Amino acid sequence: MNMTAEAMVPTLPPRRETQAERFERIYRIIRERISVLEYGPGIVLNEALLSEEFEVSRTPIRSVLQRLNYEGLVTTRNGVGTTVTEVDVKTFKDIYALRMRLADDLSLLSPVTPSPKMLDELRELQLNARKLRSGSPDHKAYAKLCNAIHEQQLDLTENKILAEINDLLYYRAARVWLSFLPNIDWNEATKILENEITDTIRALEIGDMQGVGNVRRQHLYIILKTIGRYFVGT
Repeated sequence: MNMTAEAMVPTLPPRRETQAERFERIYRIIRERISVLEYGPGIVLNEALLSEEFEVSRTPIRSVLQRLNYEGLVTTRNGVGTTVTEVDVKTFKDIYALRMRLADDLSLLSPVTPSPKMLDELRELQLNARKLRSGSPDHKAYAKLCNAIHEQQLDLTENKILAEINDLLYYRAARVWLSFLPNIDWNEATKILENEITDTIRALEIGDMQGVGNVRRQHLYIILKTIGRYFVGT
């Protein structure tokens, strides 16, 4: 029986996920669910149900929840379990003030030259923002798009410590902006997002990394001022 060379090549079994990769995958999924309010404030995160969903023992789930507890997204109490923390508006203002300070550093400390692939991905996000703007309000899709833009920005520096700090601060504050989103004009909110992506692409195309930081800082300032009207008494 004749066999082609392609058919004779043995099929390798898929590579098994390492413990570290599994932890990171589960952690990111649960963190995003919290950030887009799929797991709202006060929701109890059941270890047994999560371990069943992700087909793992409770040990890695417990480790993930411990990390989220350290990051301020959940809290664990005896007799209650692990619950998603409340949205803290006062902390939001402090975090945004710090993120504005760090905006320049993210693009100036060990900056990465953007690859064509990175620019293409940003243009795709820009297109998605335009689609959101022209459609009916979809707050969850908006939040996921913000998360994707944030991940792209983290790739603009090789300074891992700085990236980790920015990542922590972003997810500590993301839910606050999303919780106010229904009170804000949809066209205004999506325009703010699209403008940031557009201005970031322009700065990257001419290699202006300081300009990227300026765009980020200005965007954070606009968000803070936009929802500042709701901060009366906070």
